[in-house]
Amino acid sequence: MLINTIALLCTSAASTAAKQLWSTEPADSTHVEMTAYPLGNGKQGAMPLGVAGKDIVYLNHDSLWSGGPFANKNYVGGNPKSSLAEHLQGIRDSIFKDGTGGNTDGYGSYEILGNLTVNIAGTEEITSYRRSLDLDTAIHEVKYKSNGVDFTTVQFCSYPAKACVYYIESSNSLPDVTVGLQDLARTTPRSKASCSSNGIRLHGQTQADPNEGEIGMLFDAHVQAVTSSSMTCNPSSEIVVSGNTAKSLLLVVGTGTNYDQTKGNSDSKYSFKGPDPYPNVLSAVQAASKESYESLRKSHITDYQSFMHKFTLDLPDPKTSADVDTTTLIKNYSTEEGDPFVESLIIDYAKYLFIASSRPGSLPPNLQGNWAPSMAPPWSADYHINVNLQMNHWHTEMMGLGDLMSPLWDHMKNTWVPRGAESAKLFYGADGWVTHTNLNIFGHTAQENDASWSNYPVSTAWMMKHVWDRYDYSQNLEWYRSSGYPMIKGVAQYWLSMLTSDEYFKDGSLVAAPCNSPEHGPTTFGCAHWQQLIWELFDHIIRDWENSGDKDDGFLQSVKKAYQSIDSGVHVGSWGQIKEWKLEKDQKNDTHRHLSELYGWYPGYAISGVHANNQTIIDAVTTTLYSRGDGTADANTGWEKVWRSACWAALNNTDQAYKELKYSIDMNFAPNGLSGSTSAAPPFDLSTPFQIDANFGIAGAALAMLATDLPQAFGDTSTHQVILGPAIPSAWGLGSVKGLKLRGGGSVAFKWDENGKVTEATLDGRSLPLVVFDRDGHVLAKH
Repeated sequence: MLINTIALLCTSAASTAAKQLWSTEPADSTHVEMTAYPLGNGKQGAMPLGVAGKDIVYLNHDSLWSGGPFANKNYVGGNPKSSLAEHLQGIRDSIFKDGTGGNTDGYGSYEILGNLTVNIAGTEEITSYRRSLDLDTAIHEVKYKSNGVDFTTVQFCSYPAKACVYYIESSNSLPDVTVGLQDLARTTPRSKASCSSNGIRLHGQTQADPNEGEIGMLFDAHVQAVTSSSMTCNPSSEIVVSGNTAKSLLLVVGTGTNYDQTKGNSDSKYSFKGPDPYPNVLSAVQAASKESYESLRKSHITDYQSFMHKFTLDLPDPKTSADVDTTTLIKNYSTEEGDPFVESLIIDYAKYLFIASSRPGSLPPNLQGNWAPSMAPPWSADYHINVNLQMNHWHTEMMGLGDLMSPLWDHMKNTWVPRGAESAKLFYGADGWVTHTNLNIFGHTAQENDASWSNYPVSTAWMMKHVWDRYDYSQNLEWYRSSGYPMIKGVAQYWLSMLTSDEYFKDGSLVAAPCNSPEHGPTTFGCAHWQQLIWELFDHIIRDWENSGDKDDGFLQSVKKAYQSIDSGVHVGSWGQIKEWKLEKDQKNDTHRHLSELYGWYPGYAISGVHANNQTIIDAVTTTLYSRGDGTADANTGWEKVWRSACWAALNNTDQAYKELKYSIDMNFAPNGLSGSTSAAPPFDLSTPFQIDANFGIAGAALAMLATDLPQAFGDTSTHQVILGPAIPSAWGLGSVKGLKLRGGGSVAFKWDENGKVTEATLDGRSLPLVVFDRDGHVLAKH
């Protein structure tokens, strides 16, 4: 027993070493999203192929979109020209009689900016090739030998420098190096490269129409070379750095657009138009070019680790998987066996990807984060807000990344609220503001089209959960009063205008009508998902009214009155399920991808925070999960599996939670660790569209296995309680966590035994009362 314990301790300790994704081959240019390792600093995204001596780096900038007012000066965010609110009552009358029951012009798409190309002359007979991404430093490195000479290329995108860095060094003097900026997706005059003695500029616009005059979003990229060697420009507007002089070459790359989200309001005529981006791009590149490579690298790592090290998860590496390349690890990964190292790698990757795609001043991560090496990514790489954008942020608070969510708050405040207020008036005659299922970056707050799934005005209520969570975890009262609460109030005003009495059951409850369960089922009334979200929205307001700074007592009384009457959206059906609709419309073994009726179980609390001691409700949640299946039969997406995993974890069902987490990796994760939206069956299909939500959602599922920390419903005055290790599998035995953030402030570090039971916990930075339990109800810590 002693030997076995020591062995387990050794493998656990070994797992604390820095994790890397690595490969012995370059990325595949035909499947970039599934094979390249992504880099980013929030605004900039880069996906290097890592081809020895002939490298290509696909460049993105977060705001480079077609469409919007840059394509159509009369763009209105999909809103109608005149009010449609008069039709709402007729729709409701029809629904209550029998119980059932957009506009994409200028929507646009996220686009690639261009490619950085780096060609090193004479690099042939490549040996000892290794490509890696170090998750502890956010450094991408390629090493190889050519004709007996060692070459190393290092890449990173630095937030402090506001630029991406490409550095080459060799054991001998470098041969000629040719550097270019290419735009293979657009043609002149829409895009053009020009070269000077030490830099290349690529500038262009997303649209060009001689009949429309000045139109199209402007974009710019600039690369500057820093070397002691001489440089010239060739006829292809590339820089040629002469060889046989220096052993290293530093390239600094900056990008930008003239998109300005602060101009997404009526005062700015919804122009979203800022100044020419080139001066700022050039300034950032020139400033970074004055620093040494060592200085740029050091400041980048220091900044990155200030977030990456806030939360650490250490799991064992029983198979010594750290010594195996990532492509092989994921190819050989199976649901039956699992691999704690791979699982911890993917969880750490979620932190990395969020830090790389969400920084102050950037836009929030879209469906592909910040990485789209084409002009037409799937679903426009937009913002889907009926689970996807929310899932992108499920892990952030508990992992200490809440401060990096400012792009989400800024984008909602600047682009959703102004146009969303118009949508509320024009579509519904309602107060407040509203959005629907899909959004671009130009405030497309209307329905995207006339499909029933696009009728999803409760999206904003779901987003307000994240606003509330930011306050609940950070206890930042100044932010809540100035930014968070005003958004919550606006959404509540909308729903106070929209809720109506249930004229079908005539039970005195308030319901949403018309409604539908996301992407599923009939248009009806009182959909469970909607009701749970709106109930939580009102609960947010009432529970902390004293700290909101709001003196509008009439508004508070309206919320309290509605809160007392609203249908909770929690009903048990005829076969023991949580009903998805207030009407009995559920079918057994309906394996739809969404778990909409279980929102209040996870990630919400309308079920889990209110009915945790109600065995009938708990059994109904279990019945619903089994009926919904394992996330294969409908769309076979990664995000639906990790949502199921989190729900099982909240039920303390370790086996099912771990199975679904493993199953998502097995079925939906690519050789580079990014998630595909679908996959028929192993081996992974590289043509599967990249969709980043499961990359973030799997970390949310893991956190649900590690801790249960729910908000307390209004009126609950008991001491706040947290359960550690509700669903830690024995495969993760003798692991540990540091820096897990808690509601009410502070954090907790804890360890568990070989069976996954937490044995010790230490609180840090806590001021409010708290009791921490293990999964069997034993007290681990108090404050």
